[in-house]
Amino acid sequence: MQHIYIDDGSTNIKLAWLQEGKVETFISANSFKREFSFAFGIEGNNVPVNFECEGAQFSYDEVAAQTERTTETRYQYSDINVVAIHRALHAAGLTPGEISVTVTLPLSEYLDNQNQPNKANIEKKKNSIKRAVTAQDKSNFVITKVKVLPESIPAGIDVLHSLNTDESMLIVDLGGTTLDISQVKGRMTGISQVYCDPLIGVSMVTEAISVVMGAESTTQKANSHVAEKLLISYHTDKSYLERILFNEALRSKVIARIQETEKALCKRVLEAINRFSMYTHVMCVGGGAHIVANAVKEATGVPNANFHVSDNVQFDLVLGMLTLQEGVSHDR
Repeated sequence: MQHIYIDDGSTNIKLAWLQEGKVETFISANSFKREFSFAFGIEGNNVPVNFECEGAQFSYDEVAAQTERTTETRYQYSDINVVAIHRALHAAGLTPGEISVTVTLPLSEYLDNQNQPNKANIEKKKNSIKRAVTAQDKSNFVITKVKVLPESIPAGIDVLHSLNTDESMLIVDLGGTTLDISQVKGRMTGISQVYCDPLIGVSMVTEAISVVMGAESTTQKANSHVAEKLLISYHTDKSYLERILFNEALRSKVIARIQETEKALCKRVLEAINRFSMYTHVMCVGGGAHIVANAVKEATGVPNANFHVSDNVQFDLVLGMLTLQEGVSHDR
């Protein structure tokens, strides 16, 4: 039975698995509406569009103005969450049938108020993930076994194993919905302190983009997926931003709102980091890592060699999960 590692974040599903000894990865965006869509069935496109979970119908749609909200903690146990996972499994080209999976929960859900594993939430997550999802006109995946790990901590496994036991690393995980910060001891001998805020995430920026577009234009309203692509384009390739936002005045307002909201996001993250002390290393992970990395490095003052942010932050957690359980090295 194939085992798949899944970082089921609020904005994207990240997968990792072993295929003939080689590590494979895949990312799938969350953009679903609560009804079936008509699919043209173009030859060569075998990824299903329509899904059903416990009688509820959903379809994957990247451009629909009204899509289901996933930037809330309750998403972790929702129909959309399990549907998004099954859509990712199909889109990755994996063979339908029985599989086992490892998934994650934000620290705020994984730990109770005494910083111990929240058994009720972990069991709730397992039961939710095991629910049947039917892909229209396709064979289906059946998830028979589920293991749940805490978010952020596995992402630092490679660096943590290289540290001495008297050193520790601050792992700052800024995702779409949550900010998880953990101070982990070298060699992964223990966790000194954790902090989670389910109201701090990249969604602060993407929602600001959607709001300004909805307020300024009746024809260019953006769902969360489009807003995320606009944000990514702003940082990496402004040609998409210019092509989609053909109205120059609207584009200028969107850019100004991105800059304003990112500044506020960095401030919130630094305020949370101030709760920690006596760490020797810092790592930024998650989809928002590059937004806050420079501010975090400057605020923490760690040497360059002790500050870590990968070139592919979206996959840090899921690859760390695979390494933790499989012991397989990989390139990030």
